[in-house]
Amino acid sequence: MFALVLNRGYKRAITSRLNGSNPNAAIPHGGRTKRLLIMAMFAVMGKVAKMDGRVTKDEIKYASTVMQLLGLNLDERRHAINYFEQGKLPNTDVLPCVADLAGAIGKNSALANLFFKTQCRHALVKGELRLKEKILLRDIAEIFDFEKPELLAICNEAQGHAEVKKIPSCSFLTNAYTVLQLEPEVDDGEIRRAYLRMMSRYHPDKLVRDNLSEESLKKAQEKSMAIRTAYETVCGFRKIRA
Repeated sequence: MFALVLNRGYKRAITSRLNGSNPNAAIPHGGRTKRLLIMAMFAVMGKVAKMDGRVTKDEIKYASTVMQLLGLNLDERRHAINYFEQGKLPNTDVLPCVADLAGAIGKNSALANLFFKTQCRHALVKGELRLKEKILLRDIAEIFDFEKPELLAICNEAQGHAEVKKIPSCSFLTNAYTVLQLEPEVDDGEIRRAYLRMMSRYHPDKLVRDNLSEESLKKAQEKSMAIRTAYETVCGFRKIRA
């Protein structure tokens, strides 16, 4: 029972970190679930990165960002790198470890959705999805029991995120400042404060306490994603750490 409680706390913390609602959430001991998440996350990343025969600096940078979001310590980062390297090997089958992860975090769960979204974003680091990458992502989606509309929605959102992450046009950048309720000439230090202030209004725990309707919760989640995307856009343009 105690392990189950810890597992729930870990999944809740990681979910809030990955969806941007609380990027600094304290992470309790994750036990087996944490080990499976690290293994699946970075083995799949390694597989996707090597599918075209080369691993780019941007892909390594993205993997490093995910390590930070997951709150990995030095030893856990070493394990993550090893899994990434194993995933790159041509004969490595990453689907069994994804299936193990699905059993630990739940199929079609919020964390499963974020795991898949993270992999989609990573696959788009080089640009458009290639056929081999699409097939692998489809197989992963089937393991998590995502229906085709869900799969397409996640991929489309990841595609939109990838477009925003490119050098922003004036309209994208202007919109990002507007979402964060900031002026373009604001100091770098105020950007993160504004992001945290905006995200605090849409924290899942607060929304649950407010007893919002399902539709209101959905809109709030969409708002939180928009805030996160805007924050990453401004940080990317200014070349500051998100």
